[in-house]
Amino acid sequence: MAHMGRRGDKAASYASAGETTGMREALERRWYDRLTSMPHLATLVTGELAQREPFHRWMHYKQGFSPGLVRLFLKEVGTTISQHVQYQVLDPFSGSGTTAIECARRKVNAIGIDALPWLTFLTRMTGQRTFPPMPQLDLSLSWASLADMLKEDIHRATLMLAVARQYTTAGKLNKGAAPLANLFEQTAAMMQEDLSSPLPMQTSCHVDDAQSLTSLDDDSCGSVLCSPPYLSQHNYRKITAPYETVYKHWYDKTTDTLHSNSLVASHPHVASIGKKNASSHPAESEACEWLIKMGEKKLARVTHDYFHNMQRFLLAMRRVVVDGAPCWIVIGGARPKGVYIPSDLILAELAEKSGYTVESISVARDLVSSRRKFGLIGHIAPRESVLALTAN
Repeated sequence: MAHMGRRGDKAASYASAGETTGMREALERRWYDRLTSMPHLATLVTGELAQREPFHRWMHYKQGFSPGLVRLFLKEVGTTISQHVQYQVLDPFSGSGTTAIECARRKVNAIGIDALPWLTFLTRMTGQRTFPPMPQLDLSLSWASLADMLKEDIHRATLMLAVARQYTTAGKLNKGAAPLANLFEQTAAMMQEDLSSPLPMQTSCHVDDAQSLTSLDDDSCGSVLCSPPYLSQHNYRKITAPYETVYKHWYDKTTDTLHSNSLVASHPHVASIGKKNASSHPAESEACEWLIKMGEKKLARVTHDYFHNMQRFLLAMRRVVVDGAPCWIVIGGARPKGVYIPSDLILAELAEKSGYTVESISVARDLVSSRRKFGLIGHIAPRESVLALTAN
C-alpha cells in the first residue's frame, strides 16, 4: 500500500473553499445510524500496550494493535471459531505478529501473512522452544561484525531487535539510545526470559501478498483479524528499515516487498461479483478529483490505488475464508491536504460488493485532535474504526 504526505494548514483551508463534498456527505448519512462509539477500543487499536506483554514486547511497532484486541476478538467470535476448529485465524497484514502470537498463547490455530520477510521471520522466532547459549562476542564491535558470528536464527533475531532499538518507532535514528552492546544484552535477557516459558503453540507466519493470498487454499480460514496499512503519513517500509538492513546481512538480499498483480477469481464468491467491482467508489472518486484540482495528482493516485488494493484484498480474503467467517478489520481514515476521506465507510461498501455483510462499525477514536466543518453535516475528523464483517 502507498502512503500519504503530511497535511498543511494552508492546504486544508484551500481544500475547504468550494470543495465538492456531496458524495462523501451522502456516504456519511447512509451509515450515520450504524456508527457506534466504542471509546474503550481506543487503547486496543494501537500497539502501545503490547510492550507490557511477553513475546509481543520484542518488536516496538506502534502501527500494530494491542494483544487485548485479539483477546476481545476471540471472546466475541469464539463460538463461531469453535464451530470450525479445523480452520485457522488469519491475519493477512501480520506486521509485528500480534494475532499469530496471541493466538499461539491461547492455543488457537492461526496464521500470519506479510509482504516483508524480516517481519515474518521475527514472528516465527517467537515460537522457538529454547534460547541456546550465546557464543562469545565482543560487543564493542559493529553490528555487521557481530552478525558474522551469529549462526542461530534466534540469536540473529536478537541482533535485529537490538539494532532496531537504536531507532524511534518512526524509523528515525534515536541519538539518545543506549549503546548497541547494552541493547543487545538487554534484548537477549528479555527473549531468554520469555522463552523460558515457550508459547503453547508454534507461531505460523510467512511471506505472501494480501491482494492474492496465493499460498492459502480456498475456504481454509475460519476468521480474520487484521489492520491494513492506513492511508496516512506512515512510511511502513521506513519504519521497519532497521530490521530489514540487519536481516539482509544473512538472508536473500534480493528479497523485497511482494507486488502481485494476480487475483484468484475462480472461487464462486469472487467470480460472481462481476466487473462492477473494478469501478471506483464515488466517495473516493470525489476526493481524488478534488486533490487533482488542488494540483495533488500524486496524492490522488495514491488514494485511488489504496482503495483499489483494498478491494483486491477483500476479494482475496473472501476466497480463503469459509462461509459465515467473522472478519474484523481495523481501519483509519485520512485528511490529506485537508481533503476528508472516510476510509471505514468506503471499505464497508466495498465489502458489501465483495461477498460480506457489514455487522457493525465501532469507532474507537478520532485520529486527529481537530474536527473541521465538512459540507452540511457539521464538524468531523478522520476516524479509527473496527469494521466487523461476516463472509456471505
